[in-house]
Amino acid sequence: MNKLKKNITVRFYSIETNDSFFAGLVSNYEAMQNIGNLTRIISIRNKKHLIKASDENFYSGLKVYPITVIRERNTWQTKATIDGKINPIEVNQGIIGDPYFFLIVPESKIVVGFTTGPSVSIKSVGKSLLEQFRNDRATSIDLELIPKEKEFSRLTEINDYSSLHFKISSSSLTDVSDNAPQLIRDLSSAPYLEGNMQLSLDLAIDEHNDIGLSKENVIEIVNYLSNHDDCTVLKVKGKNEDGSSINLDFSNAFFNYKTDITTRHKYIGEKTAHEILKDALKNFITANL
Repeated sequence: MNKLKKNITVRFYSIETNDSFFAGLVSNYEAMQNIGNLTRIISIRNKKHLIKASDENFYSGLKVYPITVIRERNTWQTKATIDGKINPIEVNQGIIGDPYFFLIVPESKIVVGFTTGPSVSIKSVGKSLLEQFRNDRATSIDLELIPKEKEFSRLTEINDYSSLHFKISSSSLTDVSDNAPQLIRDLSSAPYLEGNMQLSLDLAIDEHNDIGLSKENVIEIVNYLSNHDDCTVLKVKGKNEDGSSINLDFSNAFFNYKTDITTRHKYIGEKTAHEILKDALKNFITANL
């Protein structure tokens, strides 16, 4: 079997919630370990998710909680064999889907994660994961990418937007949520999208035009696209209150850790994934010393 090279991008998110959540998370995690019930299957927005908690560990002096999530992908409808037989895929136990690997670090209030599947938002899967460990269902939980540069906050400095430019794989647009920006939903439903196309859009913006994008639209789109590994270019141009030009490039505005591995399988095993996350966390801590 030929070896496959997989490129991996690990993302870092701050966990935005109240302090009581973290105490509840630790107690619920430890309770799962004590009763030996480390795996569960739940449904989130009509998709099954298998959540598997591994033993807590210490990385770089921090107690971490490794979790693997398999998110159901129901695009596979049939199984075809070389003898010409075509049958439905039947799974009596478990699910078929894409893996997401996370480290929860309560002490630092961050979660670190990556996926080797299609670029469905790591953020949305991570948020749904954390919600399974909260005691108070009314407690809100948000994940925010951790900025490496101050560029992102400068979005609000732009008074007059002139253009938005981004490149993204069409595979990222095949399964968008209902709360995605309208532009993204429109692209997702476009009949001309095929397979794994690379889309490059350069949108002129005129807030004074009724059909143009508003400032809020641009911020919403940038927030959304910045969470996707497949978005390789993300730039905004405009002017501030003084009329000075501002060019913002968000391609490298957030902490991430990139690596690649060679494997004989189409997936990455948990042991390898945990080592990647361990190295990513070490890199993040070193960068923030």
